[in-house]
Amino acid sequence: MAVTKEQWEEIEQRLSGSFGRVELLCDGYKITASIGRIAPLKFAIEVYVDGVIKGEWMDGESEIPRKFHQQRTRSVNSAKQRAGYLKLSKSKLWTKEERDRWAEMANSTISMWYPYWTNAKAFCRHIRKTCTSIELVKIGF
Repeated sequence: MAVTKEQWEEIEQRLSGSFGRVELLCDGYKITASIGRIAPLKFAIEVYVDGVIKGEWMDGESEIPRKFHQQRTRSVNSAKQRAGYLKLSKSKLWTKEERDRWAEMANSTISMWYPYWTNAKAFCRHIRKTCTSIELVKIGF
């Protein structure tokens, strides 16, 4: 049974509150999304796949984090370092290969998949986009 529009609205509303919890069956995985504390005075939607969160999923190499977790990309260098590398990449003192290397260093990033979402609407939109079959198991405790 597919999830209806009204059920998606209720899921979003439950996960926007203080003690929300939703269980879904997505592509054969049991997904438990519940409100939890990720830092002092900061709450988010924690996503458990088959009842667990594994640290090895943070690199995004398996299917699970790409389907259910939030990707965050950060620059490897500070803004000051990026500006310096970009300046070096435009300098005519270097060969083309060296300028390309400086430009690559300026634009280098790292991606990690976090097992939580800070926005219920974004979580639901991502689940709908990445999963082919979604069933609602339970809303609430």
